[in-house]
Amino acid sequence: KIIRYFSQRFIWLVILLTTSLPLVAVAEMNPDAPTVLITGTNRGIGLEFTRQYAALGWNVIATCRRPADADELTELAEKYSNITIEQIDVLRHDMIDEVAKKYKKQPIDVLLNNAGFFGDPLQLRGSFFSKLNYDLFELYVETNAVGPLKMAEAFFDSVKMSDQKKIMTVSSQQGSIEDSYGPGSFFYRGSKATLNMFMHTLADQNKVKRSGVVVGLFSPGLVIDDRTRNLPLQGKVERPISVSGMIEVIENFTPDMSGGFYKWSGETVPW
Repeated sequence: KIIRYFSQRFIWLVILLTTSLPLVAVAEMNPDAPTVLITGTNRGIGLEFTRQYAALGWNVIATCRRPADADELTELAEKYSNITIEQIDVLRHDMIDEVAKKYKKQPIDVLLNNAGFFGDPLQLRGSFFSKLNYDLFELYVETNAVGPLKMAEAFFDSVKMSDQKKIMTVSSQQGSIEDSYGPGSFFYRGSKATLNMFMHTLADQNKVKRSGVVVGLFSPGLVIDDRTRNLPLQGKVERPISVSGMIEVIENFTPDMSGGFYKWSGETVPW
């Protein structure tokens, strides 16, 4: 009876643990295809990057905070057998290290830092002058700047062993001191400017230069979505066009461009 009692509880424990694990799609890596690892793929630009790279035949490691809730990403992985879904929250450095360890023998041609934090309406209200909630600043910087730097450090060896050797990061024109527009959020702009400096500094490291790894930053432009659709601003761009433009720039990225900041269309963004 004692053995049966503990056996039953062990079975229930196994069921509980396995059903609470995130749902992931696992694809077999094609050794003849390049590999991209993308953060923040559950929606928006990250989801579009996943779609387009999968259609191009790349091995796609698509990461997000909560894979079990990423319905569109899951549907995309059902359509494309070359998509693997992994769980990464860029605020969780232990989680980043765990996934990096899992792929330590997998060459990653393009590490694509896309995950970012813009804030909901209440948080945005707290990042404008006279209403500043300084407690929010850490969340912006940890997500938008420290997270991508940690990703670059954790996956550096996998990028180094690849053919293309590229660390690419989606920034924002709002992180440009000279070329930002509108009143803007102190914390979002500050976090993106911090990100730009981190990646520019990364590109300048002797270890990075010797390895042949190149580092790029991108402004996706004012991508049209529910938040931006009705803004009276020039230069808005549809998401698929922005992403295809960035992919083209990444494809043609050369060592002399390393450490630079570029628009989705290829022009240089002033610092």
